[in-house]
Amino acid sequence: MADTRVVSIKLEQIEQYHGELTEKQKTLSRDEFLQNTTEQRAVERMFENAIQACSDLAQHIATRDFGYDGSTAKEAIRVLFREGVIEEQTMTTLVSAVGFRNVLAHEYGHVDVEEVYETLQTGLTVYDTYSQQIASWVRDQA
Repeated sequence: MADTRVVSIKLEQIEQYHGELTEKQKTLSRDEFLQNTTEQRAVERMFENAIQACSDLAQHIATRDFGYDGSTAKEAIRVLFREGVIEEQTMTTLVSAVGFRNVLAHEYGHVDVEEVYETLQTGLTVYDTYSQQIASWVRDQA
């Protein structure tokens, strides 16, 4: 069974990173973002942290509650969907987010700053949705 302390810590981290991204979303204009490498790197790192916390949480629950023995975050997220912990749209969005994180963290490809800004403007709701679905599932397990 998932360690409630670990789940709680990861949910707090997701909330923190989501809050930081939301603040940037509200205060950072497109022009300022595109012209300021420091802001670009800060937002990229915030995304990396948020997505990693989501991945860590998925792997913890998938391993502890559903016998997942793999090592990929994408598959752990898919396990959570298959087991009814998260909804399909959440799963699809988070699997894509993990790919986005991989590009940011490992520079598997060119980081498109326009894409990063667009994701900042339109792609933040998944963190609240994921956290709510996880929290609901944990409550139902108690």
